Amino acid sequence: MSLVEVLVAITLLAISSLLLLRYAQTLHSSEQTQWQRREIWRQLAQRLEGGGEELRYLNEQATMADGGCHWQRVEWHPPNHSPLYLERLRCP
Repeated sequence: MSLVEVLVAITLLAISSLLLLRYAQTLHSSEQTQWQRREIWRQLAQRLEGGGEELRYLNEQATMADGGCHWQRVEWHPPNHSPLYLERLRCP
């Protein structure tokens, strides 16, 4: 093998290694974001049931409905993110 072939092979190996590293970082970041959102959904469900811990940026509302029922809504609205919310109809 010539020196040029070796240099080309090393360059291709370096580029493919960098691309794989970048892909792994993106995958890790995506997985972490999804885990955080799943955790927020779990905490919202707990708050809707009347338990759970206090969350920052959490709003709770109750709106009257027919027949003595009311809608209960918990919403998490952090800065720079889209809000997440859960609603539930509660009847006596």
